Amino acid sequence: MAYDFGSQTLGIKNPFKTEGKFRAVTGAILLASGVIPLLMVAEALKENPVYAYTYAILGFVLLAAGSRHLGVGLFQLFRYFVGRSVPTSLAYNRSRSEQDIAQSEQKTVLYDDNQLHAMMMGRKNTTFVEPQGWVARFLHSIFPNLTFLPHPLRNLAQELGSLAISFIAAIVSFLIVAFVVSTGLAGEKAQLLAMPVLSFLLLVYLLRLWFSAASAIHNRRNTQLHKVSGLSVSMLIGMSILVPVIVGFGLDAVVDVSTSELAAWMEKYTVFSAWLNLVILGVTMAIVIAGILPGLLTRMRGVSPQTEVSEYRDNLQESVHPNEIFINLENIVLANRRYKEIPNRIYRELDPKLKEQADGKGSFDGELLIETQPRLAQDQNNEIATKQKLLPTLLGQVCVLISFALLSFFALSVADGMSLLREATNNFSGGKLTDSEVIALFNQVSHALVLFFAWMALSAAGKMLNNASHLFWGELKFESMMMYLKTEGTFNESKFSTGMSIHDSTRSENVLVRSSITPWIITSTIKSSIFATSGASNLETPRYIMGLTKNDNELASIIEEIKTFLQKRESIASITNEADLQSASVIHQVNQQTRAHSTEATQDKITLKEDEEAAGYLRNNDTPEDKS
Repeated sequence: MAYDFGSQTLGIKNPFKTEGKFRAVTGAILLASGVIPLLMVAEALKENPVYAYTYAILGFVLLAAGSRHLGVGLFQLFRYFVGRSVPTSLAYNRSRSEQDIAQSEQKTVLYDDNQLHAMMMGRKNTTFVEPQGWVARFLHSIFPNLTFLPHPLRNLAQELGSLAISFIAAIVSFLIVAFVVSTGLAGEKAQLLAMPVLSFLLLVYLLRLWFSAASAIHNRRNTQLHKVSGLSVSMLIGMSILVPVIVGFGLDAVVDVSTSELAAWMEKYTVFSAWLNLVILGVTMAIVIAGILPGLLTRMRGVSPQTEVSEYRDNLQESVHPNEIFINLENIVLANRRYKEIPNRIYRELDPKLKEQADGKGSFDGELLIETQPRLAQDQNNEIATKQKLLPTLLGQVCVLISFALLSFFALSVADGMSLLREATNNFSGGKLTDSEVIALFNQVSHALVLFFAWMALSAAGKMLNNASHLFWGELKFESMMMYLKTEGTFNESKFSTGMSIHDSTRSENVLVRSSITPWIITSTIKSSIFATSGASNLETPRYIMGLTKNDNELASIIEEIKTFLQKRESIASITNEADLQSASVIHQVNQQTRAHSTEATQDKITLKEDEEAAGYLRNNDTPEDKS
C-alpha cells in the first residue's frame, strides 16, 4: 500500500517505541558479548585450535544475533509512516478514487460485501466463529469471553492452553510409565532403560510443540483460527503405555546382556536423563504463562460483543425525481460525514435502476453499502495496561539473553568434548580410548545435551514472549459508521404550466415527477481492531469487526438532512436572476401600455376581465381546422 501523504494526519503514532527500546538494548548486549570470544581466538589458536574455532563461530553467531536484534529494535524506533489510506478496508473498496489501494489490499481484506450486508441485516457478527478441536472447546468453556477476541489473540490463548495441557499430560504419562515399569509389565531390562528413553522422547516431542506454538503466534495476515484438538494428549498417553512395553520386549529380544550386566554398565557410564530439562521446560512455560496471561485476561474482561443497529423504514410521497434522491444522498449527505475529508469506503456501489414505462410511469430501486473512514478509538474497558504489555516484553528479552548464554556454554561444552577426544586420539589420528576417557566423554556428552535442550527451551520461550508482546503493543482499535441503504418505489410524470393568461408576458411550463419512495436505511457504529506491524506494511493487516452498536442520533441526522432537501426543492421554474427579473418587469410594463391604448380605441369598451374570459374560451374551443 502506497504512502499517501496528507496535511491532515490520522493521529496514529508509533506503538512500538517502548518495545523497540528493549530490543535495541538486548541487541547491544549481544553485540558486546560477541566481541569477547573473537578477541580470544588468536591466543586460543596457539594452544588448542578446537577452542579457537569454537570462539570464532560463537563470536560470529552472537554478532549476527545482536545485529538482528539491534536492527529490529532501532527499526521500531524510526518514524512510523501512516498515510491517509489506512487501515485496511473491511471488504473490497469500490470507490473510484481508491482503486489502486483496493487492488493492493485485495488479499488482506477479511470480509466481502455480502458478509457485511448479512451482518447488518441479521444483527450478527461472523468474526466470532465456533472453536475447533477438543482443547479449544475446553478453553472456551473455561473462558467464555475468549470467543470475542480477535483471531491472533484467540490463537495465542489456544496455543498457550494446548501447551499447558500437553505438559500436564506428559506428567501423567510419566506416572503411567512408572506404574508399567515398576510392576514388571515391560520386563526387567525395561526397568533400567524405559524411563530414560521415554523421557528423552517426551522432551523432544514437547520441544517440537514449544517451537511450533512460538512460530504460530504472529500477526502477519493471521486470518484463520488454529485447530487445537486432543490428539497430542492421546498420543502422549498412548506412548506412555506402548513405548516401555516395546522397549522392554525389544531389549529382551535384541540385547544379549543380562540384567545385572546392564545395571552395572548404566551405573558406570552416565546416561542422559531428561528430567532436568523437563523441569527447565516447565519453568519456562510458567514464565511464559505468567507474562502473557494477565494481558489476555484484561483484554477478555471488558469485551462487549454487541450486534445492534439503527433502522429506518418509511413510505414517502414526494415531488422529486428518484435520481435526485440518490445523488443528494451520496454526494452531499454521506460526503458530509467523511472523517478529515477522506473518501468513504464503498463496498456496494450505488447503481440506481430506473425502469421507465409508458405514459411517464415507471419504477426504481437501488442499494448502497458504505463505511466512513475509520478513526482511532481508545476503549478503556478492555485496554491492556502498559505494565501488562511491558511484562512479556521484559521477560522475552531476559529469556533471549539467557538462551544465548546457554548457547555459549553448550558450545564450550562441545569444545571440551572435542578437545578431550582430540587428546585421546592423538589429534584424531587414531588410538584406543581408555575406560576413564570413555566415562569422561559420556559425562561431557550428557552435560552438552542438557545445555542444548535448555538453550532450545529458553530460545522458544523468548520467541513466544516477543511475539505475544508484539501483538499486545500492535493492537489498534478504530470506530467508523457503516450504512446500508435499499430504496424502492414508483414514479409518474405530469405537466403543469403557470402564466397562461393572454396578457402574461412570461410563462413557465414544468414536468412534475411524483415519486412514491420506500427507503430502508440501516446504520451502525463499527468497532474494529487491527494488529499493526513495523515496516512498509505497518497497517496492512486484516481488520476485525469486534462489535456493532446503535447510532440513533446519526441516523436521525441523516433522515433530517434528506427531508430538508425534499422540502426545499422547487417544482416550478422561476426567475432568480435580478437582470432577468428587471427585463421581465419592463416587458410587463410595455404590455400594460399596449393594452391600455387598445382598450381606449375599442368602441365596445369591454373590460379587461371580459377580454381574458373570451380569450380563454376561444383557446379551449379551438379545433385544428380553426387554427389552420
